[in-house]
Amino acid sequence: MGVINLRTHIRTRSAFSLIELLIVLSLLSILSLLAVPQLLRFNDRWVLQSSAHMLANDIRRMQRQSVQECSEYIFELHTTQFYYNLRINDLTKPTIKQVFLDPKITKISSNLQKPHIGNMADLCVLRFSYLGSPNQAGSIVLETNSGDTIKLTVDVTTGRVKVDD
Repeated sequence: MGVINLRTHIRTRSAFSLIELLIVLSLLSILSLLAVPQLLRFNDRWVLQSSAHMLANDIRRMQRQSVQECSEYIFELHTTQFYYNLRINDLTKPTIKQVFLDPKITKISSNLQKPHIGNMADLCVLRFSYLGSPNQAGSIVLETNSGDTIKLTVDVTTGRVKVDD
């Protein structure tokens, strides 16, 4: 009886072949080409939503402060310079808050009151009386390069700010 050495009959593989590596790498590159644009668009959408909710919360803050302090408060939106100010309606007092929006937001449009012409024509103003009611109804639309938009609506009777996702 002889002993059969199985090691000589079984071929051992300790590495991948070049073709197997190329196939795996090509599949990974195809998957990443499909996934990366979706991830970037998701990020743009997240920035848009968070900016809109921050804007809405600051408008609500002006409304609350006008009621609490029985003073007129103003929300100022600069549509071409992509920032807004929160302030009391007294130019001798400093601005309460100034916020620059994320650079991914590339367009702002609004039908709020535009009291100035010339170099201040991009300024939109929303005033809250000491009762907390806004001087007008209106909307603000934020847009990104990818074409995603989000709309904020201010109701004139209640001052409610609604974000339409």
